[in-house]
Amino acid sequence: MSTTTAHPSHYQVEDHYTPLQMKRNFQLGVMNGVLYLFAASLFDPTLVLVAFLSHLTDSAMLLGLVVPIIQAGWSLPQLWISGYVQHQPMKIKIYRQATWIRIISWGILAAAVNLIRDSQALLVVFFATFIISSLASGLGGLPFMEVVSKTVPPRRRGEMFAWRFALGGLLSVAGSFFVRWILNPNNPLKFPKNYGVLSILFFVFASVALLVYNRVEEKPDPEVLPQRKIGAQVRAGLRIFNEEKNFRLFVFYQISMIVSSVAVPFFAVFIQREFAGNTSFVGVYLITTMISNLVVNILYGQVSKKMSNQMVLKIATLCGLLMTIWVLLIVLLGHPLGLSPMIISFSLIPAFILNSLRQSGIGVSANSLLLSITPPVSRAVMLGFTQTLLGVVLILTGFAGIVVDVWGFAVLLLITLIANLFGLFLVRSIKEGKE
Repeated sequence: MSTTTAHPSHYQVEDHYTPLQMKRNFQLGVMNGVLYLFAASLFDPTLVLVAFLSHLTDSAMLLGLVVPIIQAGWSLPQLWISGYVQHQPMKIKIYRQATWIRIISWGILAAAVNLIRDSQALLVVFFATFIISSLASGLGGLPFMEVVSKTVPPRRRGEMFAWRFALGGLLSVAGSFFVRWILNPNNPLKFPKNYGVLSILFFVFASVALLVYNRVEEKPDPEVLPQRKIGAQVRAGLRIFNEEKNFRLFVFYQISMIVSSVAVPFFAVFIQREFAGNTSFVGVYLITTMISNLVVNILYGQVSKKMSNQMVLKIATLCGLLMTIWVLLIVLLGHPLGLSPMIISFSLIPAFILNSLRQSGIGVSANSLLLSITPPVSRAVMLGFTQTLLGVVLILTGFAGIVVDVWGFAVLLLITLIANLFGLFLVRSIKEGKE
C-alpha cells in the first residue's frame, strides 16, 4: 500500500462498490440517522436539556452552553484527527472506536440523572459526561463523513441525509408526544424522575443507532496520504482556505449560520420567564418541530436531487431570517400589546416551524455541498479545517448567555438578524461542485 493520495481525484463510488453494496450502505446510513434522531427527540438539547438544567441552575451562561458544547464537540477534534484519518485505509475503524466512548458516556450520564440528587454534583457530572460524549462525536465525525464520501454516490448524498431527517422526523413525532406527556406538570412522574426516564431511553436508542452504522461495508483505500501532525494540517488548511474562494465562501457562510442560531435555545425559556409562558408548551414546540421536519425533509431531498444543494441552503437561510424577525416582534411588542401568556406561548410556534425549515435545510445540504466542493486528495484536511474552525466559533457563541444577562434578549436577536442577512448574501455566491 502506497502513501500518496487518499483516493484519486477521479474517484467514483460506482467503480468500487456493487449496486447491492451501495444500496446496503445507503440504507444503513439512513437507519443510523433515523434511530439517532428519534433518540435526540427524547433528549433534545435545545428544549429538553435546557429545561432540565433550568431546574438545577438559574445561570443563563450555563444554559447557553448546552448547544455550543454539543456542536463544538462535533467540530473541534476533526482537524486534530485529520492527519491520522487520512493515513488510514479504513475510516470506519476510527468511527467504531469513537462509538464506544460515546456509549459509555451516555450510560454514565443516564445513571447520574437517575441517581444523583445534589444539584451541584449533578451539574458537574452532567457537563463532564456531556463534554466527553460531544468530543467523541467529533472523533467519529470526520471518519463518518469520509465513509459517506466513499460509499454513497454524490447524487444521492443529499437524498440520504434527507431520508435520515424525514424518517427520523416521523419517529421523532412520536418521541415528542411522549416528551410532552412525561414533562406535563400533571404527570405522576415528577422531576427528576421524568428526565431520568428520558435519559435512559436516549441512551438505548442512540447506542443502537451508532452500532447500526458500524456495520457499513467500506473498502480500504489503495493509496493513502502520509500521517501528518496537527501543525502541518493547520498550514495545509490555511493554504487551501486562502487559495480556494469557493471553499472560503462556504466556511464564512457556515459561520454566519452558527451565529444566526445562537438565540434559539433561549426562545422557550425567555417566554416562560418574561411572559409567564406555559411550561407544557415545550412539548408542543417539540411536536411542531418534528412534524415540520417530517414534511420539509422530503421536499428538501427532492430539491437537492433535482436542483441543487445551494438552492436548499438559500431557502433555509431565508427561513432563518424570517424566524428571527418574528421572535423579535414578539419580544418587542408582547408587553405593549398586553398579550396573555397563552397567546405568547402560541405565537412562538411559527418560530419553531421556521427554525425547523432552517435546520433541516442546513442538515440536508450543508455537508453534501461541502463534500461536493472538496476534492478527495485534500478532503480530510478540508473537512477537518472547516469543522474545527466552526467549533471555535461555536465555543465563542457559548457566551450568548452573557449577552442576554448584560444587554437583554432583544440585542442577541439583533445580532442573529445581521448574521442571517450576511449568510443570505454569501450562499448566493457559492458554486456547487460535482464530486
